[in-house]
Amino acid sequence: MAIGKSSQAVNSSPKGMSRWAGVILMLAIIVLLNMVASGFRIRHDFTAERLYTLSEGSRSLLGQLPRTVTLKFYFSRSNPEVPIGLKRFADRVQDLLKEYEMHAHGDLVVETYDPRPDTEEQDWAERYGLQARSLSVGDIRPGFYMGLVAVSGRKQAAIPFISPRDEPRLEYLVTRLIAEVITDEKPTVGILSTLPVLSPSGPFNRSGDTSWIFARELSKSYKLQTVSTNAEEIPPQVDLLLVIHPKRLPSRTWFAVDQYLLRGGRVMIFADPLCVTEEAGSTGPGMAGSSDPNRLTRNWGIKMTSRLVAADVAAASTVSFSSGEMEELPTWLTLRRNHLNREDITTSGLEMLMMPFAAVFEGDPVEGLTVTPLVQTSPDAALITSFQARMPGPEKFTGARHIGTKALALRIAGKFKTAFPDGPPHREDKQNKEKESKDNTEEKSSASWLKESVTNSAVVLVGDVDMLSDRYLAREINILGFRFFEPMNDNLNFVLNTVEQLAGNPALIGLRSRGRFERPFDRVLALQKKAREKWHEEERELLAKLRRTQQRLRELERAKSENQRYIITPEQKREIEKFRREKFETMQKLKQVRRNLRRDIERVGMEVKAINLAAALALVIVYGLLRAWRRARRAAGR
Repeated sequence: MAIGKSSQAVNSSPKGMSRWAGVILMLAIIVLLNMVASGFRIRHDFTAERLYTLSEGSRSLLGQLPRTVTLKFYFSRSNPEVPIGLKRFADRVQDLLKEYEMHAHGDLVVETYDPRPDTEEQDWAERYGLQARSLSVGDIRPGFYMGLVAVSGRKQAAIPFISPRDEPRLEYLVTRLIAEVITDEKPTVGILSTLPVLSPSGPFNRSGDTSWIFARELSKSYKLQTVSTNAEEIPPQVDLLLVIHPKRLPSRTWFAVDQYLLRGGRVMIFADPLCVTEEAGSTGPGMAGSSDPNRLTRNWGIKMTSRLVAADVAAASTVSFSSGEMEELPTWLTLRRNHLNREDITTSGLEMLMMPFAAVFEGDPVEGLTVTPLVQTSPDAALITSFQARMPGPEKFTGARHIGTKALALRIAGKFKTAFPDGPPHREDKQNKEKESKDNTEEKSSASWLKESVTNSAVVLVGDVDMLSDRYLAREINILGFRFFEPMNDNLNFVLNTVEQLAGNPALIGLRSRGRFERPFDRVLALQKKAREKWHEEERELLAKLRRTQQRLRELERAKSENQRYIITPEQKREIEKFRREKFETMQKLKQVRRNLRRDIERVGMEVKAINLAAALALVIVYGLLRAWRRARRAAGR
């Protein structure tokens, strides 16, 4: 009874009351802080690759929207068959869209819809062209939607289905979608080429459309305009200038390209140290020409290896010649994922490019310019002359110069300075000397030419022209008179991706891939791999022994004559029993090896869990000790 009274006395003492008051006050402060903080949007991206931060280009676009844009995200969230992994991916898509909405400051609205079967939302999803996907092949149940629609004014565009595989490119896809609905006209792509890339226009063209495949594909999304190889001015309406095989271009034409770039135009140049496409279209052998952009680029600190061809054993292609012989050619480059920039939107989704007899780019950019390699050689690459590249056999590599990893294609961005500091160059034809002298005097006196960029711009340089040719880009399929083209590689996609970036909204230039959202524990994976390697060798040996034992048993059975088929001699019986015991023992060892493998992998997992638990416990203990030390100091101070 006395104990109960003393307990009650303690609880009702001023010290006990103040303790409860402190707890209530703390709870009230927490609730109040939550209420206040809910009105603020404080965020920080702690991921190593800034996965949840919009790129500068996207933020720039959102800050300059000419009219309101509505993004409509359709996802079948209520469908019970949709896996949890897809729902988590949809959450990440919505998080990204909220970032767009936040940075647009009211000029962009995000709406979310759940298109259930037989609803108005589903009708609109189909009207917008969104695609319902089945969860498995042959599944007759209603599919699910995960698409995005952008609407601005009278324009609309859609991503019919967003796949988890698109996650690294998701920001680029959304920004491109927004740029599409705020752009009222098709961009214009000018083509300046010494090769017949576009079919001739006019009444005398009776052979139909002979344009190269890549040009036909570009014409579906862009206005194509031919620019003369003698042009002294690039039309101002051109959004992107493609310069293809600039062989012996007049200086005045190079000056026109230079001035177009300085006015803010974007340029993509395909040059070649050994253009076999030109040779194939010429009247005789040995007509393949060399071209390079060095008239412009040397002023930027970048130079193409003119008349020198890259040889890379790691990218060698097996080529069949007209004689029927096959040869592994390191100068005929088949460039796979390890040669492509996985961080750049242009190349992150590509698998393979083909570049026959390509050049590389060397040098360092001058101040104010940044260089991004898009396609590179391996560390084992070398250079040989274009003359050597034609030689048969390994003799062609005599005297090859090792270069290591170099860019076969790159993007230069920033503010450029003119490659013609002395002004417009002289005309090269004698007939116009008087006109040239007069024009030059006027141009130089009026300072009508630019010495540096008025705004940021971009140039993409590619050290191969043949990659654009139909012959190295696609194969023709003829079915009942209808001609189809099947891509042989990603050459076409590379061109389309690059043109899309350069000819579209400037915000698209240089948009990065968003990296991996799935971040595995690399150290754990390495330990598991080591455990597998430890036991797989023994497993292979045991499997080989098991196969030998089974083979020996079959041989013993086949060795019996027809009369002995059902008779076993004592010697045969002992032999069969011996091999059966060996087989049993081998299988037991094999099971043990596999158990050991599972045990080692599980041990790695347990070690990781133990480390995590120990680290958490250590933090709690350290925190507790610090608090105890601070209390002790306060008590000592009293």
